[in-house]
Amino acid sequence: MTRPTSRASGVDRTSAPGTRTRRVTHKDVAERAGVSVATVSYVLNGGPRPVSPETRARVQAVIDELEYYPNDVARSLRRRQSRAVGLLIPSITNTFYAEVAHALETSCHREGFVVLLCNSEGEAGREERYVQALRAGRVDGLVVIAHSDPAALLRPILQARLPVVLLEHDVPGVACVAIEEFRGGQVGTEHLLGLGHRRVALLRETPTSALSRERVGGYRAALSQAGIDYDPALVVECGATLAEGHRVTSGLLALPDPPTAVFAHNDLLALGACHAVHQAGLRVPQDVSVVGYDDVASAAYLNPPLTTMRFPKAEMGRRAGELILGALRGEELPARTVTLPVELVVRASTAPPRAKGTSSR
Repeated sequence: MTRPTSRASGVDRTSAPGTRTRRVTHKDVAERAGVSVATVSYVLNGGPRPVSPETRARVQAVIDELEYYPNDVARSLRRRQSRAVGLLIPSITNTFYAEVAHALETSCHREGFVVLLCNSEGEAGREERYVQALRAGRVDGLVVIAHSDPAALLRPILQARLPVVLLEHDVPGVACVAIEEFRGGQVGTEHLLGLGHRRVALLRETPTSALSRERVGGYRAALSQAGIDYDPALVVECGATLAEGHRVTSGLLALPDPPTAVFAHNDLLALGACHAVHQAGLRVPQDVSVVGYDDVASAAYLNPPLTTMRFPKAEMGRRAGELILGALRGEELPARTVTLPVELVVRASTAPPRAKGTSSR
């Protein structure tokens, strides 16, 4: 059966599939239903003026017939609010970022906002394109976990006067939620040194960011306090993936004087490091102790369970939600950094180093 054609509005629903037709508008619906454009708006928005049940049913029938849907971009421009918050993260596959995103989305959903997730894969170019797209897409505010230079990345957002909350980093004049990264690097290293390890390798993220530099600073401080010289051969730069953890740890184990412990930038790297140890015919922690960072949900269920640095990921997401939603309610964003604490979680992947000349089997 052929669907009717509206000559009055010029709307044609008989076109063949794949052909472009003019977008249906409020006016088209109003003319077909025999009501005013304002009445169509009242039906779509539930007010502010009442519409009789008969008129509402007639308008809704035309909406269904013409397959009309509101232009949300245009509506957001008129209302100056899209009810959307943009979230930019470096990796959708890293469960740490997933936990942060979940807490943020829960907070925003509770207040009637949706979260638009952008995954940069740690690429500066992708980060910049997403920032430009979110800025142009009329999101009401942004939450950003930057992988590249955060100050440069935020510049176009701040120029557009969009509310923004930065996570993990500390940029002057911006609302930030950060972690005690220096202390995290220090405490993780001190744990291994306290067990008796003297050859402690550090897997640091590439490219070297402020986040990575803080942890390296804590690592070096712990070595210095223990009277151990810093050995640059034990500090390797790598991507933040399982494969990279495996690759660089395999190289460290091939050194003439290999490390007896590995402290990784995140739990994914630590898991890759454990795999490299096993492939080398060694065992964790009998031959090589491994410490991760983040305490992702799976860390406690690895074999052996992973010793790691824990910080409140859900709290980070909640704090970000509180800040950005407060700004969207008209509250002023605090131009300061909220710093969340870290905590060492000791599990079975760390132990005192095996005495030289003894077998671990």
